[in-house]
Order: sequence, then C-alpha cells, then structure tokens
Amino acid sequence: MIVTFKSKAGSDTAYFKNIALKLLMMMGRDDKVPSAFYAEDVPAALQSLQQALAKLKQEQQQEQPQEDEADINQQQVKSEHVSIETRAQPLITLLTKAVKKQESVFWE
Repeated sequence: MIVTFKSKAGSDTAYFKNIALKLLMMMGRDDKVPSAFYAEDVPAALQSLQQALAKLKQEQQQEQPQEDEADINQQQVKSEHVSIETRAQPLITLLTKAVKKQESVFWE
C-alpha cells in the first residue's frame, strides 16, 4: 500500500506504508490513514521528525564498533540500503514549505 502526503504548499510525497507509518510515529502521530495535520500543528510535527532522525543518527554512530574485515563487508551491504534519513527528505521539504505557507498537510 502507498501512503501519499499532500499539501497545497508543495508536491505530493508518496511512501510505502511501512515507511510512512514509521515517519508518522517519528512525528508523534499514530498509524491512522487517512489523517492530517492542521497548519498550526505542522511546525511541531516537523521539529519532532527532525529530532527523531537526529537521535536515530546519533544512536547509530554510537553503536559502530571497531571495524574489522567482516564489519567492512557488512557496511558495504548496508550502504546499498536507503536510510530513513534519506527517505524522509522529501517529506521534510514538504513540511518546511507547509510551515512557510501556513498550510495543512494530509495523508491518504
């Protein structure tokens, strides 16, 4: 299933449901689809998402052990994986535009 985030402020942003739900949880929301943020709620949602992503990145950096040959091989496999931080960028852009234009954001 695809979940599409929409706003009058910018282009639609689509995610597979599992990624969309993870991003919604990071914004402090539940897994209800469809739903929306009112314009006045978008800044807090954006801030929550950015903080959750920063915390996740920090935790990942702290978990990195000493590298040996096996770790390097695993990192090469992981490098082919698209991180949640990278996946979140289009949504962050949409939320940022919605904040600037004071528009709501909804998803379905």
